[in-house]
Amino acid sequence: MEITGFSASMVASGGSVQTGDAVAVSVQKKAMDIQQSQAQQLIQSVEQSVPKPQTSSQSSIDVYV
Repeated sequence: MEITGFSASMVASGGSVQTGDAVAVSVQKKAMDIQQSQAQQLIQSVEQSVPKPQTSSQSSIDVYV
């Protein structure tokens, strides 16, 4: 295998690929963090909109089998 054919630009482009990958991973992590935050907010809003169950005796249903 001959390595004398590599130029400085080829070596430099390898570094930019690694930097590009690191940026892509960072952006993906940030997007996942935002999605997690939005999901938690959605769950909290649903929990607040659901009425609390009543504990009185009138809330039971008689079933005869």
